Amino acid sequence: MKAKSLFLAILSLGVLAVTAADAQNRGHPPYDAWCRDVQTGVGGGTVMICRAYTYEQCMAGRTSHVETCYANPLYDPRNAEWRRRNPNY
Repeated sequence: MKAKSLFLAILSLGVLAVTAADAQNRGHPPYDAWCRDVQTGVGGGTVMICRAYTYEQCMAGRTSHVETCYANPLYDPRNAEWRRRNPNY
């Protein structure tokens, strides 16, 4: 009986550790969660740059005071895990 209790305790600790690690990995936002529009030239064209984890990181990466940051309109949370595994795709 004592061996069975010890086995169940070790098993439950293992499951808890795996669950905690998985929850921690899913807690990070995707690398392209925030975007900003960068002006390409005097003509007024812009390019959408999406390379920030957080709003603060996006704001810190601005090159002009007129650039604003916004949530990525193309981001779909269902693809977050795939994007995390393939960051350079």
